[in-house]
Amino acid sequence: MEIDTFYYQLDTSNYTFAVYKPENATYHFQRTKPDSNNNNLLMSVVAAFTSKAPEHIVGTSVSNGKKKIYPTDAETAYCLIIGEDVKIESLNQNRNISIEKAVKQKGDYFQQMHLVENGQPKSCEIFKNRSTFRRALAQKEGQTHIVETLDRMTIDDFVEVLINLGYEQAIYLDMGSWSEGWYRDSEDKIVKIGNNWRSSHLQTNWLVIHKNISMK
Repeated sequence: MEIDTFYYQLDTSNYTFAVYKPENATYHFQRTKPDSNNNNLLMSVVAAFTSKAPEHIVGTSVSNGKKKIYPTDAETAYCLIIGEDVKIESLNQNRNISIEKAVKQKGDYFQQMHLVENGQPKSCEIFKNRSTFRRALAQKEGQTHIVETLDRMTIDDFVEVLINLGYEQAIYLDMGSWSEGWYRDSEDKIVKIGNNWRSSHLQTNWLVIHKNISMK
């Protein structure tokens, strides 16, 4: 796992970012809490939103081919994962086809807010002008990364930085009080990430990165 930490100046403010770049690895979406003692796991973060009590994943999801359907509030995009392929699309583009593909091929699918599409910003009004820590699944040049700001910022500023960094597609990953995550460092130690874990005990879903053993 390559991790880039850097400063980025936007207008008159400086922000710190971390970009997680897995190599020889695959993404998976799951509804059971990942075991950090599993040495084949490189990283775990929150993916889809979780509803208010009784807690459930917001929107339709598929994990290892198993589908669950719950109402969608304001989500505008989905992430489809089949094997090593990760696709981010607007919710109005081939949604049903992608869900059935995930079911038939034992893949994964979840819904979230669209941040960047073809290098252009997507409207994300549910966050208004609130400043908080941000995290996204983002793609450029055929690579899929997890991008996280280590400072509070608005969603519009976060999207602007993603675009300036060259990302062509990006989907939000839940944060706020659901920001708990971790990665495995070069010494095989677990490093916790996220600033607010208050709701972590209610978490319903995770996006994890597995070592791709077949590519060793």
